[in-house]
Amino acid sequence: MIRFIKDFIIKIKSRENDPINQARALMLFYLLLAHCIFGLFLMIAYAYTNQIPQLIRASLILIFSSSLISVLYFFNSWRVLSHIVLLLITIIAVWANFLFFVKGINAATLQFIWLASALGFYMHGSKWGWFYAIVNITPAIIDASFSAKGYFFLTSGPQVIARPIYVFVLIFDFCAIAFLHYFFFKAFNRNIETLTLTKNKLNTTNEQLNYTLKEVEQLSNSRMKFLSTMSHELRTPLNGVIGLTNVLLHQNPHKDQEETLAVLRFSAENLLTLVNDILDFNKLDSEMVELERTPFNLSTLMSNIYAATKLKASEKHLDFKLDVAEDLRKLTLVGDPTRLTQVLLNLLNNAIKFTEKGSVNLDCELNYFGSGTVKVRFSIADTGIGIDKDRHASIFDEFVQASNSINRSYGGTGLGLPIVKKVLELYQSTIYLDSSIGNGAKFTFDITFPYQEVVSEFQKDGIPDITSTDFSKLNVLVVEDNAINIMVIKKTLNRLGIDPDVAENGRIALEMIEVNTYDLVLMDLYMPELDGYETTKQIRAMDHPVKSNIPIIAITATVNSQVLEDVLAVGMNGYLSKPFHPNDLFDELRKYVN
Repeated sequence: MIRFIKDFIIKIKSRENDPINQARALMLFYLLLAHCIFGLFLMIAYAYTNQIPQLIRASLILIFSSSLISVLYFFNSWRVLSHIVLLLITIIAVWANFLFFVKGINAATLQFIWLASALGFYMHGSKWGWFYAIVNITPAIIDASFSAKGYFFLTSGPQVIARPIYVFVLIFDFCAIAFLHYFFFKAFNRNIETLTLTKNKLNTTNEQLNYTLKEVEQLSNSRMKFLSTMSHELRTPLNGVIGLTNVLLHQNPHKDQEETLAVLRFSAENLLTLVNDILDFNKLDSEMVELERTPFNLSTLMSNIYAATKLKASEKHLDFKLDVAEDLRKLTLVGDPTRLTQVLLNLLNNAIKFTEKGSVNLDCELNYFGSGTVKVRFSIADTGIGIDKDRHASIFDEFVQASNSINRSYGGTGLGLPIVKKVLELYQSTIYLDSSIGNGAKFTFDITFPYQEVVSEFQKDGIPDITSTDFSKLNVLVVEDNAINIMVIKKTLNRLGIDPDVAENGRIALEMIEVNTYDLVLMDLYMPELDGYETTKQIRAMDHPVKSNIPIIAITATVNSQVLEDVLAVGMNGYLSKPFHPNDLFDELRKYVN
């Protein structure tokens, strides 16, 4: 019997996940089991006292209770069974007592009324609880109101039972009512305690998560600070190497010297590319990048990208082709040409790197032309070594390459494609790859751009014509503390006929500006005694209306979006990152040549 009860409890709990419903099903089981025992004892007592009507009622209680237990065991139907139990209590116990057995309301009938009312609320909530409460309380109200009127009762009188049996019924009913309240309260209280414990655990977990998030944030900030510092330290010597190499290449070197300088510049620019990849990935990974909305001509941009990578393809004797749809040539698109260039250069450089013979193609097709927007499909196809189909997804993960031999044979950081993926995500675009080993690779992606019908004026070859502009009359002050950087900037400006003045820190720069008149200041940001930010603030605070408005261009090896915001906030007019390309500097100078 005990094992049966345990198995029954386990079975009921396994059917219900809600602890309240588990308690309801178990409570119903315990009440039915108690009424089986209750009915059995009543049958014995009524048989002994020869009270046939009561014996029949007790037999019905036993039969119905045991039958309902069987149904509850084999079927998950405690809701339906509880309604049946409530109806049996209402009909057999309350209304039968009122109309036939007692011919009124006695203590036992009141107990059944309380039992049915409480059980209705506990098992089915307020709606059914009120229904069963009203149905069971009605006899008590009728009895209290019309007990003197006999037409409410049958002709025979109430059935007399023995006092011990009556006392037993009262005790059982009180115990059933007390158990009902106790059991449900215990289950309810246990559920509240569990919820409270869970809430406390969640609060503790949230505190730990908040602490962990702060640690992660601090770690991320430390990483950003470290990378920013390393960027500055790496870019400063690279600025010297690349800048002086460019200067030497424009001084008509011998053929063998020109080849050596070209290799030197290529190696330095390759190192700069690696540094930029690491910094760009870090910014993209930290979600610190937002796309710009700049008008540009796609055809011109593609021509510039093609020109920038054509030399590498020519060195490997590859057939390198560019195809831009004719409908796109006349449109001015609005987007971030810098990030688009970054994506295409990464893909093109990879295509050229991994293709030993054959071709590389860059195609731009008009995929959709709508009202105010166009969808452009970009595709980069090569006939290179190809990529195993099993590695198509993983090559877009950081520091992952198509095979273990790739890094040994071709080098690289494994950050190019992850950067491509993250930039395209900013464009809400997805890149697709079609490739297999030995059959080359084709990368395809779509980007939707707003467009303008009028084509903006763009340079045809991406190289400014410095010969058509006279820069020699510009009076330029270079504020820089690094001797190599001073040499690079001076020699670059000398190509334009500019002989700049030099101040090695902000304090000297302020003294020179007080004495001389300058058309432009090239300002380093980090210097001893007085840095570029504070120097700019003091220049802008000068009383002289011309000197206080001198155009100031920041030149720094620190590269991030915050620096750009900071230099503009203190009143500077522009920003160049080290190592800078001479053309970028010429573009800035052209703005102030008049």
